[in-house]
Amino acid sequence: MTRKNLLRCTIAFAILLVTSCQMKKKYYYSEGSKEEIIEAYSDSAAYLEAYKKFEISKKVHNDMKKAYGDTYLSAPITFELLNEKREDITYKVSLTKQDSLESNIAKSINNLPNSVEQTAKKIREEKHGVGAKYDTGGLYLAPVKVLSAKFVAREYSNYKDIALRFKNVSNKVVTAIRFKWYGENAFNEPADMGGLLEGWGGGFTDDALRPGASDYGQWSILSKDGKKVLIAYPYEVVFKDGAKWELSQ
Repeated sequence: MTRKNLLRCTIAFAILLVTSCQMKKKYYYSEGSKEEIIEAYSDSAAYLEAYKKFEISKKVHNDMKKAYGDTYLSAPITFELLNEKREDITYKVSLTKQDSLESNIAKSINNLPNSVEQTAKKIREEKHGVGAKYDTGGLYLAPVKVLSAKFVAREYSNYKDIALRFKNVSNKVVTAIRFKWYGENAFNEPADMGGLLEGWGGGFTDDALRPGASDYGQWSILSKDGKKVLIAYPYEVVFKDGAKWELSQ
């Protein structure tokens, strides 16, 4: 081999080596039953991308819960990062200032707007008018009507409970009712209503209620700032014959 050809081979090998070093590697992000492919130049870069996906999953879950009050998705608890050989390297990745990097990622994700809530708000306001805080479509078909809802002060305490008066407007005996309610404080902000979602709470009764009869119930929600109950309604009613009515969502 001539000196010129040797030089060409050396240069070609160097280019091939540099190119191969810059090629992205394949990783697998695993979270519950979900798996996604991540392509990154290093384990560290793959880990940061995986952590970003994890924070996005948590935000989506929280956004859905805030927008709809519940979600079929389980709250993300942990994740795994697998290399090309499907070896778990989640806790083998070494990063400088890892806590700070993770904190910055979480902060940037959580600062994003709640697109789920914005979509839900748009749909709700298209159906019920601007400013509507809840969607009660189909409630006119409920076999139980809430006649009144208010906060009641607890004796020797600054906390408040919620009291409802309701009526069975169906022609069948009701044996159980599940209620939801929404309230605000003196600043027209969501009040502490005894539930996980701001402003919202719920309770049930399993006292039988005959057709046309009314009843009164009081639930201990220990509200610290409740001022007014804006709405209270049944979303599930069970009848003595085993039939059930549910509010369509």
